[in-house]
Amino acid sequence: MNLQFSGKSEQGKRDNNEDSFLAEKIGDCWIFAVADGLGGQMAGEKASAMAIKILREEVVKGITDPKDTLEQIAYQIHDSILAEVLTNRKYYGMATTLITALLDESGESTIMNIGDSRAYMIQDDAIKHTRDQNLVGDLVASGQITEEEAQNHPLRTVLDQALGDPDSVIEPAFYVNTIGDIWLILSSDGFHDFVRKEKIMDIVSAGGTPEEVYGKLIAKAYDGGSDDNVTVVVQFRDLMSQRRD
Repeated sequence: MNLQFSGKSEQGKRDNNEDSFLAEKIGDCWIFAVADGLGGQMAGEKASAMAIKILREEVVKGITDPKDTLEQIAYQIHDSILAEVLTNRKYYGMATTLITALLDESGESTIMNIGDSRAYMIQDDAIKHTRDQNLVGDLVASGQITEEEAQNHPLRTVLDQALGDPDSVIEPAFYVNTIGDIWLILSSDGFHDFVRKEKIMDIVSAGGTPEEVYGKLIAKAYDGGSDDNVTVVVQFRDLMSQRRD
């Protein structure tokens, strides 16, 4: 499968970068992820880094059923962060979101979401994204507010769940695509809270390498007023090349 991918994380105007990401081919699958740490200063950085480290280590061990494997990894991350806080109180309050996509050689992708990081799935002129697991995402899903209103809602940072949060019951949301999207974009909320999906489509439609695309996407977020950490992972699947092959 002809897959191009890359990712980047920018600190922005924050004192530190609490985002972490993964974009790698491991064995016969591809794994992409973005984790946005919570808790401030070193705590947020620690939580997101732990999530990505454990995710990678477990995928290296091998995948049986993608959904079951990712779900068990999520529980392991959650328990590991809670245990870390017990041994080192300076990390008290740390937690992290996690959006991850696992692709196999057939083109099927399994996406798992916990928190308000996001995956955009783009094919032809259609764009859709995962539901944010936060109060504002619930309001959008119930039709009480629009996606445009959600971008500036004062309660958009109130999460339904986060890995490492002792008050969270971890219930990952899953999305499975059997056909395969041409573009898959994973992002932290420092990006998608400031860039509408129409702008994302404009940038993607112009084409380019994953590096060129994420460069434009990150620039658009900062132009739109983001002062947060911004992390974007871009995967492009060249279907025309596969058909020629």
